Amino acid sequence: MWPAQSMLVRLAVFVVVLGGVCVGMSRAQSSGPVRVTAEADPTDVRVGEPVQLTVRVDGAPATVVQTPDPPSTTNLEPQQRTPRTKQIRASRGGRLRQSVVFSWRLRPRQQGAARIRPLTVVVQGETYSTDPIRVRVSPRTGKPDAPTLTRPDGASGDKSLNARDLFIRARATDGQVYQNEQVIVEYSLFYRPGIRLRHSRLAGSWDAPGFWREELNVAARPTPQRRRARGRAYETVVLKRVALFPTRPGTLQVDPLRIETEAQGTMHLRDRGPSLRGRFEPVQLASEGLSLEARALPSGAPSAFNGAVGQFSMTAGTDTDSTSVGAPVTLTVEVDGTGNLATLAPPSVGSPGDMEVYEPTVETNIERNASRIHGTKTFTYTLVPQSGGRYDLPAVTFSYFDPDAGRYRTRRAQPPTLQVTGEAAPRAVGRTGNGLPVGDVAAPMAAGEAQWVRTDRRPLYRNPWAYLALLAPALVVAAGVAYRRWRSGGAPSPDETAAVEKTPAPNEETNRLQAARRHLQAGDDAAFYDAVARALRAFLAERLGRDGPNDVPRTVLDRDLPRHDVPPDLQDALYDVLDRCDEAQYAPRAGSAAPEDVLANAHAVLRRLDTALPRSATTPPRP
Repeated sequence: MWPAQSMLVRLAVFVVVLGGVCVGMSRAQSSGPVRVTAEADPTDVRVGEPVQLTVRVDGAPATVVQTPDPPSTTNLEPQQRTPRTKQIRASRGGRLRQSVVFSWRLRPRQQGAARIRPLTVVVQGETYSTDPIRVRVSPRTGKPDAPTLTRPDGASGDKSLNARDLFIRARATDGQVYQNEQVIVEYSLFYRPGIRLRHSRLAGSWDAPGFWREELNVAARPTPQRRRARGRAYETVVLKRVALFPTRPGTLQVDPLRIETEAQGTMHLRDRGPSLRGRFEPVQLASEGLSLEARALPSGAPSAFNGAVGQFSMTAGTDTDSTSVGAPVTLTVEVDGTGNLATLAPPSVGSPGDMEVYEPTVETNIERNASRIHGTKTFTYTLVPQSGGRYDLPAVTFSYFDPDAGRYRTRRAQPPTLQVTGEAAPRAVGRTGNGLPVGDVAAPMAAGEAQWVRTDRRPLYRNPWAYLALLAPALVVAAGVAYRRWRSGGAPSPDETAAVEKTPAPNEETNRLQAARRHLQAGDDAAFYDAVARALRAFLAERLGRDGPNDVPRTVLDRDLPRHDVPPDLQDALYDVLDRCDEAQYAPRAGSAAPEDVLANAHAVLRRLDTALPRSATTPPRP
């Protein structure tokens, strides 16, 4: 008995010492003074130009730094709620210095003074505050910005390239549209014949505040087309084509599109002399910004109008014209046309007499290969008749605003007449003398047939033997461990050491991303990015009631996330992580973020999605 007790005491001491060593190592990693600073770039901007707020935490690893809340500002509107996160590790004088950088994108609201209030950051339980920052906002210039060609800091040009040789042009199909009317913005790269390009990629982020956006497909490997511009011939390729739908009236700004590339031009040593090719040099190109005017919709909208703008047609039909009482009938309403199909509300379907109408299931099919967004949205209703007879289904109505005609239109589709056979099921009315509803399945039992059961038995939770039964497995395991230690002379087995050193995951998002963390530690980048994407899609499939990770494509997310009131900035952060994973798997050289940053952003996205998409009553919690 005494040797077994001694082994247990020594095991407890070992656990306490190991915990102290782990705490000491954690403190050693974050040793040194912690410094938190914030800066805005630039501090003198024009209306509509972005401001980058960067908060840097020096002297602490990311594991002990809480992600700060969005900054509180005056005359500056944050464009994202979840910050971009970057970890920096550097060795100086034999000591490892770690830093964490958080960044937000802000946009001025109007001319005048703007202010970023002090921002609070919690590091290992201690609170740090940044200094306030002031920003001066100037009025926007009357004319749109011109395309620019710049070189990175420290890069020297050989004067073989200028802004007339290589530029990006932005064009909108219309500068003045109605609210929710489709306008196409296209970005094309123009370059002089003979110029060679390589390693081209998007630089920074592109945004269109105040617009709903739908990307149109462009060729992945486009064939250059010869066009004339500015009195010269150019080779052109389309870089980006997007459909924008204004969500509010007023003057709305569209960001310039920026790319980074390496270009090789030609130059002449003397006038009319032979041309020589220069070397490839890195350049940064930016298109002009666009300003679009969105007009409010006119008054006099019909009662069936729900905000649809464009040109549409509608059909309605049932899967049968005869059925029986209680048998479901499918009513399919299909809306086809050009407009913002993603936000299209279901048409109103009336209930004819004694018939139940259930909420529709929705399927959206968008064509993105044409010059405009076009597609079909299908609403499938389930009708259940409760009594027999002839049902004249009411017409389905759908109203929209036609911007070309400048007036509202209403489409009507008449479903066929439905013939229902059979009798209605009897319904219970009133109560019996014993208080039971008429038709109750539990008929009164005769006194002689009653089976009496004792009611004075002690409940299970008051029985001490139940608790001893629960503790029995743990006691057996502890006794086995003590006996094994006694037999082996006190040396812990490798399995026991691994069990002591294993630390449980602190939260659900860490559990979901454990596989990704293991691949990251093993240096398997491809498996890491695949694990991050699968963890996010598995979480979304669970919360959205889908069949699995492969059942949540981008079209499903575009449809379901707004329905659950997921904020647009959280959707953008989710898409950014998924896009980075896709880029790293299929175009590894195109990825611009370190795997540690992708993992940190995935943690932040999962943490916010856990709040925005609560578990339903039918979805069991993840163990």
